[in-house]
Amino acid sequence: MFNRFYTAQLGIPSNRFLDSPYSLSEVRVLYEIGEHGCITAHRLSELLQLDKGYLSRILKLYRRDGIIEKKPSDADRRAYDIRLTDRGKAQLAELQRKQDEQIRRFIGSLRSGECDRLISAMQTIKRLVSMASDNKALGDRVTYRAELYPGDIGYLIHLHGKLYAEESGYSQAFECYVVKTFYEFLERYKPDKDKVWLALYDGEIVGCIAIVDRPGNEAQLRWFLVHPGFRGAGIGRNLLEMALAHCRERRYTCVYLLTTDIQQRAIAMYKCMGFRPTAAVEVVQWGKVLREERYDLLLDSSEER
Repeated sequence: MFNRFYTAQLGIPSNRFLDSPYSLSEVRVLYEIGEHGCITAHRLSELLQLDKGYLSRILKLYRRDGIIEKKPSDADRRAYDIRLTDRGKAQLAELQRKQDEQIRRFIGSLRSGECDRLISAMQTIKRLVSMASDNKALGDRVTYRAELYPGDIGYLIHLHGKLYAEESGYSQAFECYVVKTFYEFLERYKPDKDKVWLALYDGEIVGCIAIVDRPGNEAQLRWFLVHPGFRGAGIGRNLLEMALAHCRERRYTCVYLLTTDIQQRAIAMYKCMGFRPTAAVEVVQWGKVLREERYDLLLDSSEER
């Protein structure tokens, strides 16, 4: 359904691509050969997930038309290296030129701001599909920032309110609580001691953690959150390690956090990093009966272990 809609919007017919003699599937093979410069049929089949018999027919078509050449591979004499001929390179360049012009015309019809929304939506599709196939590669594309920009806190409040309602069943009273905590944080914000780290994917905040200075040379870990679409990629651990490294650098004697028994995934990570439960009390808040728990990490003793 999506492919039919997308190709129809761009005016791509199903049998011929951009007035060329080739179909969209055939041009995909042409593009991949051009991108790699030199590639075997086996590797092409893997990359494009094409049936080997179907791919073989496409390659025969391209050899007949003088688009590609095949030579025995230096690495494996049983295989053949496939390259574009000068004619093939010219054909690919012309198709790329036509495609670029087609996209420019399509985007040019969009109103102000719609182009950014289109790009963002396409990046979201790519991210979700990439995550399903390679979570590590997704984590490698995430960057981190330890500086607050205007609008960051507002977006973090939005994320907390939305995700905790969806995943933990918290009422809107929780969002009110988050607003108050961030207000208090900004009102007393000391950039030399208080820190917020943000994880970003294509400029969008997908995770956060903070350290807040407390009396008695203690630090409180707060607002630890990773968007569910990015969990399992090592982002949470990276954020936690950054926060604890800051605490050691500032020579805090203790880092503590407050959480509830619902947050078992985060609690498992805290324990792995050396946090130990020190207090617990049953409370009724945010539309739930919860066990509120405190965890402490003694930095001086943890470094001796």
